[in-house]
Amino acid sequence: MYIFSGSFQTFSFYTIIPKNIFCFVDSALGKAISNEDPRFRMILWLIIAGTRGGINRAKILNLIRETPTNANKIATTLKLDHKTILHHIEILSKHELINKDEKNYGATFSLTQIMRDNQNVLTEIMEKIGTK
Repeated sequence: MYIFSGSFQTFSFYTIIPKNIFCFVDSALGKAISNEDPRFRMILWLIIAGTRGGINRAKILNLIRETPTNANKIATTLKLDHKTILHHIEILSKHELINKDEKNYGATFSLTQIMRDNQNVLTEIMEKIGTK
């Protein structure tokens, strides 16, 4: 166990991230609950629950899941600034959660295959942090 020491408080790694949050094994059965990649789950947790803009990123992912769309339409639908949407899209693209079509102006964004396959992880995260 790692112990971090700061000027205010000493705490362990498990006080930051709950012990079984990335667990894929049912302790009663001793079997894997799902075949999800734990690294993907961790990345999604960090991008969504670990940052201030995570809720907006989750909303963008949910919106794109329903209908692939462009940044302007996302900004209008979510009632957010266009530059804010572009910032979040850049982060989501960097982590390979969304794809951009070939054209630059009015480019449409859609979910990557791994994000479509693991949509339940996003739903779970949003339920745990209290958003829908």
